[in-house]
Amino acid sequence: LVGITVFLIEGVRRLLYNYLMLWSPKNDNVGFNSYLPDGIVATISGIVGIFLVNLTGFRYIFVFFGVTNILYACSIVVMFHKGWSGFQSAALIIGIVGNYASRVATLVIVLAYPSEKWKARALAVFLLIEYLSNALGDIITFHGFDSSTKTQRYHVSLVYLAIACLGPFVALLVAPSHEVIRDNGVYILSPETNLKTEFIETVRIFRSKKMLLMIPYMFSYPMLFGVANMKLPNKLFIAMYDCGKIFVLFMGQLLDLPWSNRRTRGTLGLVILTVFFFVSFGLTTAARNHHYDLTGLDKTWPEDKIDKFMLEMVVKEQYTMVAVLLFFAGIASGFIEIFGYWLMGTLTNDVKASARFVGTFHSFMALGGIIGFQTTQGHDKAYSLRVAMYYVATGLTILSFVVVYFVVREIPDSNDWTLERIAPKDELVDL
Repeated sequence: LVGITVFLIEGVRRLLYNYLMLWSPKNDNVGFNSYLPDGIVATISGIVGIFLVNLTGFRYIFVFFGVTNILYACSIVVMFHKGWSGFQSAALIIGIVGNYASRVATLVIVLAYPSEKWKARALAVFLLIEYLSNALGDIITFHGFDSSTKTQRYHVSLVYLAIACLGPFVALLVAPSHEVIRDNGVYILSPETNLKTEFIETVRIFRSKKMLLMIPYMFSYPMLFGVANMKLPNKLFIAMYDCGKIFVLFMGQLLDLPWSNRRTRGTLGLVILTVFFFVSFGLTTAARNHHYDLTGLDKTWPEDKIDKFMLEMVVKEQYTMVAVLLFFAGIASGFIEIFGYWLMGTLTNDVKASARFVGTFHSFMALGGIIGFQTTQGHDKAYSLRVAMYYVATGLTILSFVVVYFVVREIPDSNDWTLERIAPKDELVDL
């Protein structure tokens, strides 16, 4: 039910977003916001999402996001019909807040509801909904570049609006946390909270040693994505990148199946994602260090024209290399994302604590993305700065793998499922 809700609200938007706006696809993860206004709102929204989820509950968060999605769909219809872009920009900002709150809620459900043997596989399913929606949307976008007219996109925006209107009604069917029973017979307990309590508890997680050790992991890889920010120039490259992302299913199986204790599975998962990251890094470095024929490049061109020229040159001279690079980049990206969320899921089964971890994770992801992008993008930025930032971001990512191992090595084989652990004794009820 949550999957259907997420697809109606978020998946359809991702399917049609770039097509309707005719924006070029790029190898961006869902939470890695690069552009400054969007990134700032996203960074704040991760923390705000903690309070929204814990104070209002999942059902109303999904309804809220559904309403913001309808608002955004309306703004696109108005933009095509009246030519007003201001409404679309305002609706986009509001939609980012709804998106992050909804994503916090979704991932909390995925992390806190299933038992240990299902956490990673549940994560893989939800991440695939996002990845495949992005991939299909990018392919639709390329088709739109070649053949669609403004009138056709206007008609598609009306369809998008009609589908978006279904989201809030489906969201109302999502059960409140206190009505959910896990498959081991334990109720999901969500004690009453208030704004003061949430503020204190959110600040308190930064005193957690494990949380502090995970912050570099949350921040560094999105920063590397912000530095790279490579657009995907054709359908083959999109397919290669997203075929790599499908391997999150493999990581989900590896982390969940009880072939060994959870600490060993986590250690092997970290080793595997590190190996694929180094393969991706090696291929990227080789492509970046290739000497391209820049005859015909005019540095006085607008930035988008320079980017288009450089992209065409890379594709022309390094076609196979870039296709293989994007495949391994997709694998590494998916592995890093699912492993980070799964690791948070090993820290607690508590709904509200999970929201605090996930919201913080999202804020640092967005912050890393905008810092990487803003310090390197633009033709006025020195090439030496771009190269230096690329290696700095890569070094921080590698270092984060080492640091996060100190969290992995302390993973318990099972989270504490006792009611006393989930809620204070004086709040327990006779079930």
